[in-house]
This record gives sequence, C-alpha cells and structure tokens, in this order.
Amino acid sequence: MKEYLYKQLSIAPNSKLTNLSRVIYIFILLSIITIVLESEPSISFGNESTFLTINYIFGFIFLIEYICRLYAVGLNPEYSGFAGRIKYIFSFYAIIDLISFAPFLLIPTASESFLLRVFRVLRLFSLLKTSKHATGLILIGNVIRDKLYELMFAIMLTFGIIFISAVCLYLAEGEIQPEAFGSIPRSLWWATVTLTTIGYGDMVPVTAIGKILTILITVASIGIVAIPTGILAAGFSEALSELKKGKDK
Repeated sequence: MKEYLYKQLSIAPNSKLTNLSRVIYIFILLSIITIVLESEPSISFGNESTFLTINYIFGFIFLIEYICRLYAVGLNPEYSGFAGRIKYIFSFYAIIDLISFAPFLLIPTASESFLLRVFRVLRLFSLLKTSKHATGLILIGNVIRDKLYELMFAIMLTFGIIFISAVCLYLAEGEIQPEAFGSIPRSLWWATVTLTTIGYGDMVPVTAIGKILTILITVASIGIVAIPTGILAAGFSEALSELKKGKDK
C-alpha cells in the first residue's frame, strides 16, 4: 500500500504524472473555480451554506492526500524515519499541501473578516502543486536561474533610471506642480508608469524642461522593456536548443 501511494502520489524524485495525481490536480482546479465563484457577491449571496459544504469537501480531500503523502514519503531515503518526516513537513511542496487544505477547515462560518478572506486567497497557492509536472514552468524556472545575473543587472539598471528620472522631474516640475512632483517619492510614481510604458496620464509635465526630459525618458523606456525581454528570449532559445539536442540523442 505504501509503495503504491509512493508511486501514485508522484513523491519520488523526477517521478512522472500518474492517474491519481491527475485526479488530485482536477480537484485543485475545481477548488480554484470555487474560490473565484465565491468571490462574486451575486453568486455567493444566499448560497453560503453550499459553498461552505463544498469547502469542507475539498478540505477533507486534501487532508487525506496530505496524510497519505506523509505516510508514504518514508520510502524516500531523504525523508525516512521520524526525523525525515519532520524534514518533509517543512519542505516546499509539503507546505503547499498544508496550505491547500488548512484554510478550508479554518473557515467555519460565512464571516467576511479580513483574516478569513486572506485564508481563502491562500488556497490559490495549491496551484503551485502542479508545478512539479508543468514542463513549461520548469523551463521558465531554469531559464530565470541561468540568466539570474543578467536579469538582476537589468532590474538594477531599471530602478536606477527610474530614480534618476524621478529626481530630474522633481527638480524641473516640483515648484510648478507641487501636488504631483513636489517630492521625489511623488515623482517616482510618474517615472515608474512612464518608464514601464503604462502612462496613466494623471501626472503630466508642463514646463519645457519637463517635456524634454519626458521625451528622453520615454525613449529610454523602450530599452528598459527590451533588455529583460531580450535576456529571457535568449535564455529560452538556448534552453529549447539544448532540449532539442537531448531528444535527438
């Protein structure tokens, strides 16, 4: 029984997706749909008891899964014995498992307190359980890890340009529009939405210097968006090439 659960729950390292794991992922998807529907007042109003019952059902399903995983994980040499199981409890996927069912069982009423709403949202973390078998997510994670240095440099460069832009607009527009550019933190909002090409239009420079700076900053924003995009594109290209070479072999 333990060996069957060990294989079916995909506990083993580099394990493949099993039928039981697929069923669990379907329950995860259904639980997420329930969260989305429950957040809409026109749907949840008058159906509180129904959603509460559904929450308990999902909670007990994920609780049973958690207990089965805790029982079978001992076959993994890394988590064998009592100390190994304690180590597993604090592992990443075990914490995700715990978050998957604990909030269900901690919502005994239809109360809308902030804490209970937070618990409901925490159930969304159960989606992370699928990442173990999501090839695309694994590929993204590998690319980010391989290109972490370049991405960190691009992020630091971006924040540096945003800060310099905010300081320049503060000096150029601060006295004319103190409510919008009267401080560097206020100018940071404008610099951020401009450099990320969002541009809400709620803060607009009116001085000649401010407009010239805006033109330069807008042109710079093209590069700000392109740098991390290019880094990730190169990373994906390299990863896909290596993956293709591995399949050809």
